[in-house]
Amino acid sequence: MNKAKPIVLVLHGPSGVGKDSVIDRLRERTGIHRATSTTSRAPREDEVDGVHYHFVTEREFERRMARGHFAEYARVYGQWKGVGRDEIEGPLSRGQDVIIRTDVQGARTWRDLLEHAVFIFLMAEDREALRARLIGRGTEDAADLQARLDELEAELADIPNNDYTVINRHGGIEDAVSEVEAIIERERANGARPAPRLRRTHAST
Repeated sequence: MNKAKPIVLVLHGPSGVGKDSVIDRLRERTGIHRATSTTSRAPREDEVDGVHYHFVTEREFERRMARGHFAEYARVYGQWKGVGRDEIEGPLSRGQDVIIRTDVQGARTWRDLLEHAVFIFLMAEDREALRARLIGRGTEDAADLQARLDELEAELADIPNNDYTVINRHGGIEDAVSEVEAIIERERANGARPAPRLRRTHAST
């Protein structure tokens, strides 16, 4: 997928909405580069190092912070998360499109950090579907689960700040992926769209 003017997509939405599944299918279809985040938390049972995240210790993460490795980083639910500059600038220099998977807090940061990126909010059918998915996946302890549920309304309030909203209905992931693919094609075809540009390193709090 080599282009003279590649695009950067920032895909975000509430926990449990299916961001990873949509990105995995999109990569299979299009070959888009996923900007893999680095995190100081331990991997979950179904997560693969270098695929879902780069997993490092908290000490190593802070070393990389000090060296200016990260384009963006934040403390989220008690752990560090960040995206290395090379995960964005490398593919863009090769003319390759990039997709960034983040949460709502991260999306606010990327709006300051990235010029001319395309922001997509991934949503379930409704609030109750989101709550059911989050509870049903069983990957958080009780305290983390409650924190994520408490954050839900604030996350949904961010919908108007995005370029697109895509609904990932239960059993309808292929439709959601097709919609994101159509957005990519639409944005590529926009000759007036300037090339994306990473401004500077930014830390969220």
